[in-house]
Amino acid sequence: MVRFHDYHRTVIGYHGTRESVAKRLVIGEQPFSKSENDDDWLGHGVYFWEYAPQQAWWWARRRAKRNGWTEPIAVVASMIRLGNCLDLLDPSNVKRLQDLYEEMSADLRDAGVNVPENARQYKRLDCAVFEYAYEALLEEGSHIQTARAVYVPTDAKGRAWPHSWINKRAHIQLCVRDPSCILGTWLVKPDEEEADDSGSAQPPEQADAGPVEDRAHEDPEIGSEGPHSASC
Repeated sequence: MVRFHDYHRTVIGYHGTRESVAKRLVIGEQPFSKSENDDDWLGHGVYFWEYAPQQAWWWARRRAKRNGWTEPIAVVASMIRLGNCLDLLDPSNVKRLQDLYEEMSADLRDAGVNVPENARQYKRLDCAVFEYAYEALLEEGSHIQTARAVYVPTDAKGRAWPHSWINKRAHIQLCVRDPSCILGTWLVKPDEEEADDSGSAQPPEQADAGPVEDRAHEDPEIGSEGPHSASC
């Protein structure tokens, strides 16, 4: 059984995008668009950095450079009610997910279908497992509204000092599947550190309501994007 505990509490999530998109999100003119890439590491949904605005600024700067955005970047913060949260910081939930992975793999093999694989930053197996899990848990009566997991880089560059487990790129990511869990959204003003920061974390990818260009998970060890996802 998935354990939800006290997850009707709220957290603040941060999301980087283009300024025009951010303004539309704040005034309610445009909803967050759901990422539906086949390599979204927590499955399909809207991705946020939990209590980590620097990650959102880093990601928005990186996407602007890659995609040649001609308008300013912006970061929004949202108050998010976790609700029925598949929290992967709870070992019992990880074990349940492992069991569902085994079930999915057996089902695919029986059907003569190849099991997806993870390759570098492309987490297609992760995405398939989460999507399978969401459907299986729904059949059991558990409607998953959000998922939450820690992204832990494995490279040495972000470590606070040699051989430390403290890493400036580590962070918690949220995948919001139920948009009603996003209670309110506002613009975030960058402070000097955020404006000048050159190497923050690297998580899921999200695209605005426009093209699936705004992707956001990254893995410094592989030098490109780690888990992917797309939403505004």
